[in-house]
Amino acid sequence: MFPERGGSPLMPLYRVSLNGVARWYYMRTRFAFTSHLELSQPGTTRQMEAVGSSRFFLEPRSNTLFKLIADKFTAHRQPLNWWLRDILEKRLFGGFDALKEWRANACIRQAGLRAIECRGIGVALNPLNPLGSLLAMEHLDRGESGADYFRRQEEEARLAFLQRVCDDAVALIRHGYYHRDFHYGNLLLDGAGEIIWIDTHVKRLPQDARQRRQTIMAMLSPTKLQGERYRAFAEAYLVDQLAL
Repeated sequence: MFPERGGSPLMPLYRVSLNGVARWYYMRTRFAFTSHLELSQPGTTRQMEAVGSSRFFLEPRSNTLFKLIADKFTAHRQPLNWWLRDILEKRLFGGFDALKEWRANACIRQAGLRAIECRGIGVALNPLNPLGSLLAMEHLDRGESGADYFRRQEEEARLAFLQRVCDDAVALIRHGYYHRDFHYGNLLLDGAGEIIWIDTHVKRLPQDARQRRQTIMAMLSPTKLQGERYRAFAEAYLVDQLAL
């Protein structure tokens, strides 16, 4: 269910304190974490939460960002769905979000793209802990969000940047996958201006050529790309590069 662990095989349990509240997680990692992790929320993590549904915490000693994803259902309001989906399917059968992101991150790297370093994944031991899925990743505090970069550029620079993002999409598509949440906010620009994918929701493309084209076109949203003219530009570029 988990990737191979590179640290001590005798310490799979981690006490994770979230702003002083202790939780227990079964975690696999190749990173040298201590068994007791003290996580906090500086201003940057709260900004991340303002634009997404996950919770973000920082472990400052190792400069690791922890993404905790809440269960979709609750035991009190939707007990059957909570048991079947959140507990049975995700936690017991290994379908939890962090594992999917770990695998997607590896897929993006195999396609030749840069992705944020994943350091560990975990599931909550207590079924009543609503933050059931844990993903630990490198904290990149000196980069700039692709969304912020795009907004402050003039039109010519915006199109040049969108073309670079589409080049990454082309590489991923040729690898047989597409990004299910294709927008600028899912990438970061490092100090050298290189693109790093930080949210790696990928899925395998259909084999049928017609369905494959439809899936690729559906990936391009005018809302996510900040306007119809940018969606149309991306579509024309992908059609040309991929001979769709």
